[in-house]
Amino acid sequence: MHFNLALTQFFVIGMLFVRKSWGLTCFQTDEETGEIQAVTKDDYVYCRLFPAVRHPITGKLVHAQVDGIIKEEVDGPFQKFFDAQEPYYQVLSICLYERYHFFPNNPSKPAEYQFRCICNTDRCNSPSTFEPYLGTLRRKSQDNREESA
Repeated sequence: MHFNLALTQFFVIGMLFVRKSWGLTCFQTDEETGEIQAVTKDDYVYCRLFPAVRHPITGKLVHAQVDGIIKEEVDGPFQKFFDAQEPYYQVLSICLYERYHFFPNNPSKPAEYQFRCICNTDRCNSPSTFEPYLGTLRRKSQDNREESA
């Protein structure tokens, strides 16, 4: 009995060590080529996705940007969300629509808006699966507006 318990504890601790040594795998945009590749780093704590959007003034498509985030780059209390788990509930990703207005007293410098998603599982920041999901949400939202009109 004690042997089985000790073996189980050794296995669990070993798996935690192996998982930690593997690090988190996030998709990352190559800044030079624009290609997206999977990158594993021990110090990634989250993966991040900036979905493709149209520039509000030019209408030009700005392609998705993806990368991993190390602890020193974390700019929000994300861990509180991911830690809030129950057997029936778990946060898988957090998406934020943010407004930055660095020069509020200068009307010639408008506020900037940013939409990003944060997640903490391997390869969770894939634009190829996330962007169709957003498109479906937009279509459903449009259908709901038309039906209620």
